[in-house]
Amino acid sequence: MSMNNPLEEMGNKYFEDLLQRIREIKISGQPPKRKIAEILATAYDYNDEDGKSWLSMITARSASLDDGGHLRFANCLILHAEGYAVSHTLLTMKTIGEYAAECVHEACNNQHIYEHPCFYGDYEEDADEESNEMTVSLPRELADFKGSSVILKIKGMDRFVDTFCNRDTYYRRAYAILADLDKEVLEGLENGFWPTWYMIPYKEWGDAMFEFSHFEVDLREPDAEYRTLYIVYRYDTTVS
Repeated sequence: MSMNNPLEEMGNKYFEDLLQRIREIKISGQPPKRKIAEILATAYDYNDEDGKSWLSMITARSASLDDGGHLRFANCLILHAEGYAVSHTLLTMKTIGEYAAECVHEACNNQHIYEHPCFYGDYEEDADEESNEMTVSLPRELADFKGSSVILKIKGMDRFVDTFCNRDTYYRRAYAILADLDKEVLEGLENGFWPTWYMIPYKEWGDAMFEFSHFEVDLREPDAEYRTLYIVYRYDTTVS
Protein backbone atom coordinates (compact mmCIF):
# COMPACT_ATOMS: atom_id res chain seq x y z
CA MET A 1 0.00 0.00 0.00
CA SER A 2 1.24 3.46 -0.83
CA MET A 3 2.39 5.49 2.15
CA ASN A 4 1.55 8.86 0.61
CA ASN A 5 -0.46 11.16 2.82
CA PRO A 6 -4.10 10.03 2.44
CA LEU A 7 -5.24 13.63 2.85
CA GLU A 8 -3.52 14.45 -0.44
CA GLU A 9 -4.87 11.34 -2.14
CA MET A 10 -8.45 11.25 -0.86
CA GLY A 11 -9.12 14.58 0.84
CA ASN A 12 -11.15 14.70 4.04
CA LYS A 13 -13.11 11.55 3.26
CA TYR A 14 -10.31 9.27 4.48
CA PHE A 15 -10.33 10.87 7.93
CA GLU A 16 -14.11 11.08 8.08
CA ASP A 17 -14.35 7.35 7.35
CA LEU A 18 -11.57 6.62 9.85
CA LEU A 19 -13.30 8.64 12.57
CA GLN A 20 -16.58 6.86 11.89
CA ARG A 21 -14.89 3.47 12.13
CA ILE A 22 -13.17 4.35 15.42
CA ARG A 23 -16.44 5.58 16.90
CA GLU A 24 -18.19 2.35 15.84
CA ILE A 25 -15.49 0.35 17.64
CA LYS A 26 -15.86 2.53 20.72
CA ILE A 27 -19.59 2.02 21.21
CA SER A 28 -19.64 -1.62 20.15
CA GLY A 29 -20.30 -4.28 22.75
CA GLN A 30 -17.12 -6.21 21.92
CA PRO A 31 -14.69 -7.31 24.67
CA PRO A 32 -11.89 -4.79 25.37
CA LYS A 33 -9.15 -7.01 23.87
CA ARG A 34 -11.10 -7.22 20.62
CA LYS A 35 -11.48 -3.44 20.54
CA ILE A 36 -7.70 -3.07 20.93
CA ALA A 37 -7.15 -5.42 17.98
CA GLU A 38 -9.62 -3.50 15.82
CA ILE A 39 -8.03 -0.15 16.63
CA LEU A 40 -4.70 -1.57 15.49
CA ALA A 41 -6.39 -2.56 12.23
CA THR A 42 -7.37 1.07 11.54
CA ALA A 43 -3.72 2.00 10.96
CA TYR A 44 -3.07 3.23 7.42
CA ASP A 45 -0.18 0.79 6.95
CA TYR A 46 -1.83 -2.16 8.72
CA ASN A 47 -0.99 -5.71 7.70
CA ASP A 48 -1.83 -8.96 9.46
CA GLU A 49 1.75 -9.96 10.24
CA ASP A 50 2.74 -6.68 11.90
CA GLY A 51 -0.68 -6.43 13.49
CA LYS A 52 -0.27 -9.80 15.24
CA SER A 53 3.21 -8.80 16.40
CA TRP A 54 2.04 -5.51 17.91
CA LEU A 55 -1.00 -7.17 19.48
CA SER A 56 1.18 -9.86 21.08
CA MET A 57 3.47 -7.20 22.53
CA ILE A 58 0.52 -5.19 23.87
CA THR A 59 -1.14 -8.28 25.32
CA ALA A 60 2.08 -9.27 27.08
CA ARG A 61 2.49 -5.80 28.58
CA SER A 62 -1.12 -5.67 29.72
CA ALA A 63 -1.30 -9.24 31.05
CA SER A 64 -1.27 -8.02 34.64
CA LEU A 65 -4.37 -5.86 34.16
CA ASP A 66 -7.67 -6.95 35.67
CA ASP A 67 -10.84 -6.87 33.56
CA GLY A 68 -11.43 -3.23 34.46
CA GLY A 69 -7.86 -2.43 33.50
CA HIS A 70 -8.31 -3.90 30.02
CA LEU A 71 -11.40 -1.75 29.58
CA ARG A 72 -9.56 1.41 30.66
CA PHE A 73 -6.69 0.45 28.39
CA ALA A 74 -8.99 0.02 25.40
CA ASN A 75 -10.73 3.35 26.11
CA CYS A 76 -7.36 5.06 26.41
CA LEU A 77 -6.18 3.69 23.06
CA ILE A 78 -9.47 4.52 21.32
CA LEU A 79 -9.31 8.10 22.59
CA HIS A 80 -5.78 8.45 21.22
CA ALA A 81 -6.76 7.10 17.81
CA GLU A 82 -9.83 9.33 17.69
CA GLY A 83 -7.69 12.38 18.42
CA TYR A 84 -5.49 11.55 15.42
CA ALA A 85 -8.52 11.21 13.15
CA VAL A 86 -10.09 14.48 14.34
CA SER A 87 -6.83 16.37 13.81
CA HIS A 88 -6.25 14.79 10.37
CA THR A 89 -2.97 13.19 11.46
CA LEU A 90 -1.82 9.96 9.84
CA LEU A 91 -2.42 6.95 12.07
CA THR A 92 0.23 4.24 11.60
CA MET A 93 1.04 0.91 13.21
CA LYS A 94 4.07 2.46 14.91
CA THR A 95 2.01 5.39 16.19
CA ILE A 96 -0.66 3.15 17.71
CA GLY A 97 1.64 0.40 18.93
CA GLU A 98 4.13 2.66 20.70
CA TYR A 99 1.39 4.67 22.36
CA ALA A 100 -0.33 1.46 23.43
CA ALA A 101 2.87 0.22 25.04
CA GLU A 102 3.31 3.52 26.89
CA CYS A 103 -0.26 3.90 28.13
CA VAL A 104 -0.46 0.50 29.85
CA HIS A 105 1.01 2.14 32.95
CA GLU A 106 -1.55 4.94 32.79
CA ALA A 107 -4.43 2.49 32.45
CA CYS A 108 -3.14 0.58 35.47
CA ASN A 109 -2.77 3.63 37.69
CA ASN A 110 -5.83 5.71 36.75
CA GLN A 111 -8.57 3.40 37.96
CA HIS A 112 -11.35 5.93 37.47
CA ILE A 113 -10.39 8.11 34.52
CA TYR A 114 -10.89 5.61 31.68
CA GLU A 115 -13.65 3.41 33.10
CA HIS A 116 -16.26 4.67 30.60
CA PRO A 117 -16.12 5.03 26.81
CA CYS A 118 -14.17 8.20 25.92
CA PHE A 119 -15.34 10.74 23.35
CA TYR A 120 -13.14 13.32 21.69
CA GLY A 121 -14.81 16.72 21.53
CA ASP A 122 -15.84 18.55 18.37
CA TYR A 123 -13.58 21.59 18.05
CA GLU A 124 -14.58 24.88 16.47
CA GLU A 125 -13.80 28.58 16.57
CA ASP A 126 -15.34 30.48 19.47
CA ALA A 127 -18.61 32.26 18.62
CA ASP A 128 -17.03 35.39 20.07
CA GLU A 129 -14.88 36.57 17.16
CA GLU A 130 -12.94 39.00 19.32
CA SER A 131 -11.61 36.24 21.59
CA ASN A 132 -10.53 34.08 18.64
CA GLU A 133 -10.40 31.03 20.94
CA MET A 134 -11.07 27.40 20.22
CA THR A 135 -14.04 25.77 21.91
CA VAL A 136 -15.25 22.21 22.19
CA SER A 137 -18.78 20.83 22.05
CA LEU A 138 -20.38 17.43 22.52
CA PRO A 139 -19.68 15.01 19.64
CA ARG A 140 -22.65 13.75 17.70
CA GLU A 141 -22.89 10.54 19.75
CA LEU A 142 -23.60 12.66 22.83
CA ALA A 143 -25.35 15.64 21.26
CA ASP A 144 -28.75 14.47 22.54
CA PHE A 145 -27.50 13.58 26.01
CA LYS A 146 -30.48 13.43 28.38
CA GLY A 147 -28.87 11.87 31.44
CA SER A 148 -29.46 12.75 35.06
CA SER A 149 -26.11 14.30 36.00
CA VAL A 150 -22.94 16.00 34.77
CA ILE A 151 -19.66 15.61 36.64
CA LEU A 152 -16.31 17.34 36.20
CA LYS A 153 -13.27 15.06 36.26
CA ILE A 154 -9.66 16.17 36.58
CA LYS A 155 -6.67 14.37 35.10
CA GLY A 156 -3.46 15.05 37.02
CA MET A 157 -5.37 15.46 40.26
CA ASP A 158 -2.52 14.17 42.41
CA ARG A 159 -0.14 16.77 41.00
CA PHE A 160 -2.74 19.48 41.42
CA VAL A 161 -3.35 18.62 45.06
CA ASP A 162 0.39 18.39 45.77
CA THR A 163 0.83 21.85 44.28
CA PHE A 164 -1.88 23.66 46.26
CA CYS A 165 -3.13 21.78 49.30
CA ASN A 166 -0.27 22.57 51.67
CA ARG A 167 0.22 26.19 50.62
CA ASP A 168 -2.89 27.91 51.91
CA THR A 169 -0.79 30.75 53.28
CA TYR A 170 0.31 31.73 49.78
CA TYR A 171 -2.36 30.36 47.45
CA ARG A 172 -6.11 29.95 47.40
CA ARG A 173 -7.30 26.63 48.76
CA ALA A 174 -7.16 23.81 46.22
CA TYR A 175 -10.85 23.03 46.53
CA ALA A 176 -11.80 26.70 46.10
CA ILE A 177 -9.95 26.60 42.77
CA LEU A 178 -11.77 23.43 41.77
CA ALA A 179 -15.12 24.89 42.85
CA ASP A 180 -14.58 27.82 40.47
CA LEU A 181 -13.62 25.45 37.67
CA ASP A 182 -16.64 23.26 38.32
CA LYS A 183 -18.93 26.30 38.15
CA GLU A 184 -17.39 27.42 34.85
CA VAL A 185 -17.66 23.95 33.30
CA LEU A 186 -21.30 23.48 34.33
CA GLU A 187 -22.18 26.91 32.95
CA GLY A 188 -20.87 25.65 29.61
CA LEU A 189 -23.95 23.43 29.41
CA GLU A 190 -26.09 26.51 28.91
CA ASN A 191 -24.09 27.49 25.82
CA GLY A 192 -23.45 23.99 24.56
CA PHE A 193 -19.69 24.53 24.26
CA TRP A 194 -16.64 24.82 26.50
CA PRO A 195 -13.26 26.56 26.13
CA THR A 196 -10.35 24.26 25.39
CA TRP A 197 -8.55 26.03 28.27
CA TYR A 198 -9.73 27.38 31.60
CA MET A 199 -7.52 29.71 33.63
CA ILE A 200 -8.63 29.83 37.28
CA PRO A 201 -6.96 32.29 39.72
CA TYR A 202 -4.87 30.64 42.41
CA LYS A 203 -3.34 33.88 43.75
CA GLU A 204 -3.70 37.59 43.07
CA TRP A 205 -1.54 37.57 39.95
CA GLY A 206 -1.57 33.95 38.86
CA ASP A 207 -3.79 31.32 37.25
CA ALA A 208 -3.97 27.53 37.27
CA MET A 209 -4.45 26.21 33.74
CA PHE A 210 -6.79 23.34 32.87
CA GLU A 211 -6.90 21.85 29.35
CA PHE A 212 -9.89 19.98 27.92
CA SER A 213 -9.21 16.24 27.57
CA HIS A 214 -12.38 14.36 26.59
CA PHE A 215 -15.96 13.42 27.48
CA GLU A 216 -17.04 10.15 29.05
CA VAL A 217 -20.44 8.51 29.37
CA ASP A 218 -21.37 4.91 30.09
CA LEU A 219 -23.48 3.95 27.09
CA ARG A 220 -23.95 0.48 28.57
CA GLU A 221 -26.57 1.97 30.88
CA PRO A 222 -29.74 1.07 28.93
CA ASP A 223 -31.86 3.92 30.27
CA ALA A 224 -30.56 7.21 28.84
CA GLU A 225 -32.15 9.18 31.69
CA TYR A 226 -29.82 7.52 34.21
CA ARG A 227 -26.57 8.11 32.37
CA THR A 228 -23.88 10.46 33.67
CA LEU A 229 -21.82 12.76 31.47
CA TYR A 230 -18.22 13.27 32.62
CA ILE A 231 -16.44 16.35 31.31
CA VAL A 232 -12.71 15.72 31.72
CA TYR A 233 -10.09 18.46 32.00
CA ARG A 234 -6.38 18.00 32.64
CA TYR A 235 -4.47 20.10 35.15
CA ASP A 236 -1.63 21.54 33.10
CA THR A 237 0.43 24.18 34.88
CA THR A 238 0.33 27.65 36.41
CA VAL A 239 1.09 31.08 34.95
CA SER A 240 1.76 34.29 36.85
